[in-house]
Amino acid sequence: MKFMPKINRRGFVVGAVAASGGLALGFDLPFGGPDVVRAADGSPEVNAWVVIRPDDTVVIRIARSEMGQGTMTGLAQLVAEELDCDWSKVTTDFPTPGQNIARNRVWGDFFTAGSRGIRTSHDYVRKAGATARAMLTQAAAQQWNVPASECSAAAGVITHRPSGRTISYGRVAEAAAKIEAPKDVPLKDPKDWKIAGKPLRRLDTPAEGHRRAGLRPRPQAARYAQRCHQGYPGIRRQAQEL
Repeated sequence: MKFMPKINRRGFVVGAVAASGGLALGFDLPFGGPDVVRAADGSPEVNAWVVIRPDDTVVIRIARSEMGQGTMTGLAQLVAEELDCDWSKVTTDFPTPGQNIARNRVWGDFFTAGSRGIRTSHDYVRKAGATARAMLTQAAAQQWNVPASECSAAAGVITHRPSGRTISYGRVAEAAAKIEAPKDVPLKDPKDWKIAGKPLRRLDTPAEGHRRAGLRPRPQAARYAQRCHQGYPGIRRQAQEL
């Protein structure tokens, strides 16, 4: 999903000042707030790292380059772990450096080298996931008019434990995006991880099938000859069948 927030007059002025090297107050906060920022498809941004669509698809923003080593999937796993979402419904999106500048570097440093993609950003992306989970849980509690402490989240669903009522993230994302983000959220103990650090499917490769390397097709039952240098004892021409 290509990220392109809807810009109002205030957002345009802030972005223009940032791009010109000036200073302006009123940038969007990294972890949510009363002003809902929306993706290009209109889905609400719970915070700068997490967008949740009405169909419960979770879009996780990645601010590091994927160069084949799995950084994109690894970072998404860290966010998803603390968010407690359904991994099968996770997809990713890459904000641009220009968008980062316009939003006061809300995604931090885009630099990717020296094995630092995860090592230098795992803490704040985990906090982003945990913060989003807290906001979603609070939104559900407000809708039910119950204490948030009576609610828990797992696999993209919030449950009110005393009554057994449930609601999915997609149904409360709009309300969650309007809640002021909590200042301090606890992170999970790594021993309790179910997504992060696990051998899950990578998000940058096809889920099924495979691709054959090479440029030439190989018909079934094709034969080819192997040419051997003559003059060496014991070496003969050979033919092999594929």
